[in-house]
Amino acid sequence: MSVSLPEGKILDEADEQEIGRRGEVEPATVAGRAVVALADTLVDAGVGFVRCWFPWKYFEPFPVPEASLDQLLEKSYPQWPMDDLVNTLTSRGVGVVPVIACGYQRMLPQGLEPDPDRELYLKRVSIHTQLMVRHYKGQIKSWQIENEPNWWAEHEAGGWRSGLAWVHEHGFRHKLLQTLNDTVHREDPSARTIINLEADAMVLNPGLYSSNCDILGLDFYPNYKLSHPINTKVLKLADQVAKKLSKPVMVSETGYPSGPSVLAYSAESQAKYVADSCRESYGLDGVTGIGIWRYIDTAWRSFPPQENHFGLFDNKGNPKTAWSEFSKVIKELK
Repeated sequence: MSVSLPEGKILDEADEQEIGRRGEVEPATVAGRAVVALADTLVDAGVGFVRCWFPWKYFEPFPVPEASLDQLLEKSYPQWPMDDLVNTLTSRGVGVVPVIACGYQRMLPQGLEPDPDRELYLKRVSIHTQLMVRHYKGQIKSWQIENEPNWWAEHEAGGWRSGLAWVHEHGFRHKLLQTLNDTVHREDPSARTIINLEADAMVLNPGLYSSNCDILGLDFYPNYKLSHPINTKVLKLADQVAKKLSKPVMVSETGYPSGPSVLAYSAESQAKYVADSCRESYGLDGVTGIGIWRYIDTAWRSFPPQENHFGLFDNKGNPKTAWSEFSKVIKELK
């Protein structure tokens, strides 16, 4: 079972009262206290792992000059802003599954994109990934490489990615995923790689990606456009893919928004979807885990409006009905 962290600072909108209620000794920073509160909440619920972004720009705000890349590989990054998260969660028995080297423009070092030099981008990706895996070897067992590669053109059209490489890729997609997969395994042979695909897409073709990962992830949002009927039967596709490919498959992302009410979404329907999707996935032999998107609503506004309501907590850190149901169903299934 899993929940996913928000983008940006870790739980920067967490409720201060909840943070203050947890523990006798509090870390010095708001982020540190938030991570401790997060760990307590996840352990109480029985959550097994958290899947979350590790934005490249957190470690490398600006692209390291090309002439200094080999030195970077030897010296490593000067700061590791995700250490508190990884150390705290893993010490409490909650696994961390990072999404690394995601090409969303808001997550890359400033000004970096694959074009015009795709080979240089691949070198940068390899070095960044090698440093990440080396630093967290022994703590992190599974790495998601990139994000929804079967949906890159749509990401570019929506403004999430920048550059022709995501649209007219001419083999770039395969090279990038192969580079990421090979780099993770070269640095840590015991690690597992995950490629997640947008499973609501008309053309899924999971066989294209299965050779470059250990686990295939599928992302389902069957009620993204229509609030009803609530549909969890689509998750059976994950079981079909697992059996066809003879490869472990997980539901990397799925979720249902609690609003806006004008579109007939509600907290009660969200809770039902979360509980039903967990039970549905648990009953499928080929499915190894499920991740609910997302842990907390963002503080900023996104479009379409339902994007702002997928959290199991609101953006002040208050639990929604779905969190209670999620916690109950975890204990029921375990």
